[in-house]
Amino acid sequence: MAQEIIRGPIDCACVIHGTTYSWIYVERLYNMLSRHITPGIRLHVYTEADRPVPAPMIKHELTSWDIANPKKSWWYKMQLFNTEHHSGPLLYFDLDTVIVDNIDWVWQQPLRYFWAVRDFKYLWQSTSTSLNSSIMWWDTQQYASIWQEFQTEDIFKIMSRYRGDQDYITAKINQTDQRFFDPRKIKSWRWQCLDGGYNFRTKKYLHPGTGTQTDCDTSVLIFHGQPKPLESTDLAILTHWQ
Repeated sequence: MAQEIIRGPIDCACVIHGTTYSWIYVERLYNMLSRHITPGIRLHVYTEADRPVPAPMIKHELTSWDIANPKKSWWYKMQLFNTEHHSGPLLYFDLDTVIVDNIDWVWQQPLRYFWAVRDFKYLWQSTSTSLNSSIMWWDTQQYASIWQEFQTEDIFKIMSRYRGDQDYITAKINQTDQRFFDPRKIKSWRWQCLDGGYNFRTKKYLHPGTGTQTDCDTSVLIFHGQPKPLESTDLAILTHWQ
C-alpha cells in the first residue's frame, strides 16, 4: 500500500472538556502547530456544545457522557475515532504538549499504520509495549471499527476495566498495525529533559537546578502529570509555548 501524498493543510485535533485546561492551551497549541507544520493546518477542536470555538478552528461537539471525575475526561478522546466528525488522516495532540521544532516528519509517517508515542514507562520497564495517546497519527476511516465497537459497550464498564483511553486503544488495535514515533524526537519533559533527565536507578535528576535541556533531535515535549506548561517559569519552555 503506497503512502498517500498529502498536499494541503494537515488536519490536526485536540480535545478540551471541563475546566482542567483553560482555552489558552488551545490557542498555544494552534500557534505551535502552525509554526512547525510546513503545509499549514486545520485545527479540529472537540469540545462541549456550549463552548465557543473561533474561526478558523473547526468545532466538533462532544457527546456528553456525564463523567463525574474530571480526571477521567480523557475518555472523551475516544470520540476522535468517530468518522462522523472527521473521516481521513488526523493528527492529534494533547493540550499539555510543547512543540520545539518542525514536526513534518510526524505526518509523513505511512498511514497504513496507527502511530502513537510509546508509553514512557519503557524508561524504567524496557519490555513495555503499550502506547501513550498524547500524540496520535492515523486514518480515522481505516480504524473506524475502534469507535464502532466502543459505542456498543457501556462506557462505565469500560472505564472500570481499563485505566484510560490509551490502554483501551492499545488493546483494540492489532500489534502488527501499531507503530511508535521516534523516541529521540518526542520526549517526556519530566523524565528526560527536566534537570538533565531522571535516573530511575538512583531516583535523582542528573543535573539538579539546570532546568529544561533538549538536544537537536527533540521535536516535542510531553507534559504528563504536574506541573503544566502554563505553570512553568522555565525560559526554555516559555520560548516555545506561545
